[in-house]
Amino acid sequence: MFGLYPAGSDWIRTFESEKFGVRDIQKSLVEHASFTAAIFHQPFGEHRGAVVAQFGKMLVLSATTPGAAAIAVTPTVELQHLLWSFREGYATQWSSLEIRTLTGFNGWDDLMTGVQREFSCACDQVEKAVNGTLTAPPVPETTVHTSFPDDDNDAFYLQIAELSQLPMELP
Repeated sequence: MFGLYPAGSDWIRTFESEKFGVRDIQKSLVEHASFTAAIFHQPFGEHRGAVVAQFGKMLVLSATTPGAAAIAVTPTVELQHLLWSFREGYATQWSSLEIRTLTGFNGWDDLMTGVQREFSCACDQVEKAVNGTLTAPPVPETTVHTSFPDDDNDAFYLQIAELSQLPMELP
């Protein structure tokens, strides 16, 4: 269904979802894994997958064929072209400044490392969503255990002075 994209077969991973629908997977990814919901546009053309969600520069695509339950993870169109350039030996045509401007990474080494990490993370999260095992991350403990008193009173100034270890006199 999805076929190959410009970056090649190393940059697409497919999943079959028999248990959950595409909307359920999208909702799980958005609520529990910080993905951004998408509007089912088709950036690679008709019948090449509709974008369900996005995580950084990774797209989660669903099959556009009625009744199909396939999901794919692949880089964005722009990143596909950069990865194709790298794979085909055209990396020297892109300067570090261009790479940084287009992707936020500082050159090819950072780009390849960062994109591989992002792709792997996105694939792991999608796999969990497809299997129904994706849960929200634990909420971290707060670092401030007591609240500050009102900032209009002397107790606030005394507490700030105590925290900063600086001598402070009240007017």
